[in-house]
Amino acid sequence: MAALPPMSGASQPNALIVGLLLAAAAAPAHAGGLHGRIEVTDLGAVASEDSLDAALGARSRNDLLGDLRLTWESRRSDWDFIVHYELSADLGRAVKLQRAQSVYFPETPPSTLFDLTTTSSADDRTLLTQTIDRLAIGYSAPDFVVRVGRQALTWGAGTMFHPMDLVDPFAPNTVDTEYKPGVDMAYMQWLYDDGSDLQLIAVPRRIRSGSPVAMDASTLALQYHHAVGELGTTWLLARDHGDWTVGLGVGGALGGAVWNVEVVPTFEQEGRPKTSALANISTAMTLLQRNATVFAEYYHNGFGISGSDVAFDALPAGLTDRLARGQVFNTSKSYLAAGMTLEWTPLLNILPSIIVNLDDGSLYTAAEGNWSLSDNSNLILGAQVPVGRDGTEYGGLPASGGSAPYVAPALTVYLQLRRHF
Repeated sequence: MAALPPMSGASQPNALIVGLLLAAAAAPAHAGGLHGRIEVTDLGAVASEDSLDAALGARSRNDLLGDLRLTWESRRSDWDFIVHYELSADLGRAVKLQRAQSVYFPETPPSTLFDLTTTSSADDRTLLTQTIDRLAIGYSAPDFVVRVGRQALTWGAGTMFHPMDLVDPFAPNTVDTEYKPGVDMAYMQWLYDDGSDLQLIAVPRRIRSGSPVAMDASTLALQYHHAVGELGTTWLLARDHGDWTVGLGVGGALGGAVWNVEVVPTFEQEGRPKTSALANISTAMTLLQRNATVFAEYYHNGFGISGSDVAFDALPAGLTDRLARGQVFNTSKSYLAAGMTLEWTPLLNILPSIIVNLDDGSLYTAAEGNWSLSDNSNLILGAQVPVGRDGTEYGGLPASGGSAPYVAPALTVYLQLRRHF
């Protein structure tokens, strides 16, 4: 990993913030009623020489990242309250790179109704961001739950891919999946005596910052869970960003394994229906005389393209829109993923994984070691390596036309200290 960039005088306030984050890591766990998590990450990345990153002067880079999350959650009788505050810092070349890349990609539409985030930057190598990531109040009865405000919700049974998860799903290469980004929504759930339940969400959004709330940017969705014999079923009906989406999920046991299948058609306002789907299976086993959990997953992206050598700025509008708002993260149609969690020792887990693009043959490989230092602290070392020729998704799609620069993921190595308190 490359050496950390020296801090200029202009970045001294950011150095103070990072120092405060490090100090918080030393705070006693469960102090008072306030809890939280601290992460400090050293991340190095190297892109190919014909990539867009290289063209923008950041082929190799190193960033020091700090993230502090403070959480307060309380329950009074049938009522619950939740507030999460997050402060993050990025010190390195990725700050300037992200700004330079913005002219090549569509503007990201607002993901939440209210803007509770502020950013500041002393120079091109420093960025501070603070946000209220959870702010919600809820009421629970024996057969009914309602919660209003900024909260997180996950739908579907995907492992790496999440076609049924319409609200801020995790990308397949996300390193930290402990906290999903919060979104302003109203959530209701009805619980039935037979074990089934019905969930309703309403997620109001704006098409762009400052504009009125619009149905073409909002999500209204129902999801119903019901057991049919030994099988669990999930039914989805949604009006999402102006399109109708339906879904059916079925899951069950196969020997000692667990399997799931999801089919999610989307009926766009303009154009033909697009159907996404996944099938996965996971099981626990003994490998090298150690405990392991392994999985395999097939994913079909109904909005993806076939073949390769398609310029990024020539992707279909439906795909581009979903890439911009973070609902879809892949450009091709067919993928196969596999991975495992191997308990090397009781304190050390090893997590290798691979994603294969079945349309163009490119790969995305990752490996992570998670070492438990104490009940509240973990040290994580990982790497993510894209493999593919020019013109493929993981080798790099042309930004425009049919030649360099290519929009390509970089080889990434990271070392992270994570502590809960």
